[in-house]
Amino acid sequence: VAVPPERAPGEIRWTPPRRAPDPRKEFVTTREIAYPSDTAFRQDLAAELARRPSGEREAVVFVHGFNTSFAEGAYRLAQLGHDLDLGGALVHYSWPSRAHALAYVYDRDSATFARDGLEALLHQVDRAGAQKVVIVAHSMGSALAMETLRQIAIRGDQRLLSRIVAVVLISPDIDLDVFRAQAKTVGPLMNPIIIFTSRRDRALALSARIT
Repeated sequence: VAVPPERAPGEIRWTPPRRAPDPRKEFVTTREIAYPSDTAFRQDLAAELARRPSGEREAVVFVHGFNTSFAEGAYRLAQLGHDLDLGGALVHYSWPSRAHALAYVYDRDSATFARDGLEALLHQVDRAGAQKVVIVAHSMGSALAMETLRQIAIRGDQRLLSRIVAVVLISPDIDLDVFRAQAKTVGPLMNPIIIFTSRRDRALALSARIT
């Protein structure tokens, strides 16, 4: 994904329909690779991690939120990686959102369904050689991330939990009591969970009205 130079930090511009993209102002997908197997994915990720010094082989796993398509999630991760200079290998976990503002219940069920997939991806990242894993989750993806961490803790997989050095939740769409129960089951992580929120978050406001 090519990040355009002419934009404000945090901004993502889309190409309007039936017009060629302007790479100076709009995000552009420059290349796509379809991995035929888990092994091929791990090998590519391992090569990306190996470009970093030993001890600094970090992967940033992004879990998108409600009403988000695959492309929107990928572009958001590219924007975060670029604007925040994350440095680690960027990995996008795209769960099957319907990408529609009126499909909240569908998305909530899809996020619940996607727990095993996120756990499997974290295992793949670990096996690829990531020494540190940062999980960044937005909106409904935060509930998915916390449920997955809870699931890993219940399995007693301390090796995988020890790889997770940071969990960042952006406008998490989680009931407070549910979050407390999840955090209690997960137990202490290497660093405290970081939460960012905004009163202007429209997705979270919609969730609050629905629930």
